[in-house]
Amino acid sequence: MDHPTGGRGRAGTLADGCLIAVLVAVGVVCALVLGALWQIHRTLDRTPPNVGAFAHSAATRTADAAAARMSSARLTNLTKALPWAVPLGTSEADSCQTENQNSFIGPARWAPINCARSSVLYLAFDGDIRTRLHQLDAVLAEQEWAGSGPSPNTLTGMATWMSQAGGDPSPDASQQGSTKPPGSRPICLSTTYSPATKKHDLRHGGLGVRLRVAVAELPCTPTAETGDIQTGGTLEKYADDGTVYLAWHPLLTDTVSRSAYAAHRYVAAFSLVDSYAVQSTPTTSALATDQVSRPAVPQ
Repeated sequence: MDHPTGGRGRAGTLADGCLIAVLVAVGVVCALVLGALWQIHRTLDRTPPNVGAFAHSAATRTADAAAARMSSARLTNLTKALPWAVPLGTSEADSCQTENQNSFIGPARWAPINCARSSVLYLAFDGDIRTRLHQLDAVLAEQEWAGSGPSPNTLTGMATWMSQAGGDPSPDASQQGSTKPPGSRPICLSTTYSPATKKHDLRHGGLGVRLRVAVAELPCTPTAETGDIQTGGTLEKYADDGTVYLAWHPLLTDTVSRSAYAAHRYVAAFSLVDSYAVQSTPTTSALATDQVSRPAVPQ
């Protein structure tokens, strides 16, 4: 007696389906396991170099102390040379850090550890702005600071360029080519200076000193390189794994400016950034101490 074959066919189809389902499930599990292992590998592989050990080493601390003395002397000299300006305070952030330059795929590639001290001197002043900008440029030149980067590379040059471009940085801008009515735009200038004895700009991540000078009036806030995070009226340290702070005495630029504008028309921020130590590898480092030429501080 013949038996129907339909049952065997359905059973075979069901078995094939189960096998495929099992294979798919195994594949998904394997993919999840491999993904987890890859993430663990990435996490372990992306551990930054020992920034703390480099930051607290005797050589780095010696270089840091020299940078602190130099920064203090330079900003003190600036304050003394500007008797018409009112000191508002000085902030300080001193940190060593590195960053992952390959943050998405593949092994981490950490940038050289760089230690830098950022000191910001805030001043308020009044008077004719063009006269004040000329005076600021003269003092900076006398103290051996030279504008770096493309022209205009002085405060006066920047103000003239802005007025010619319609930026109207001062009430006298209409005489300098501005198409705007006098006083229609607030002054908001920023330019960077390097030691006059330095032939080239400070290379990113390299040793050296730079000075950023910003001048502003309401409603602008002067640009300042504070060495920390200032957003939404709050102050925070950089919290990356590759950052270690050695000192942090912050001032909130917005708060300082608002307070100053209650009695004065202009606020200036002098951001002195001194990169004093760099470590490329665990055995190779450069320190801005006696073996590296330091710019003289005019007395």
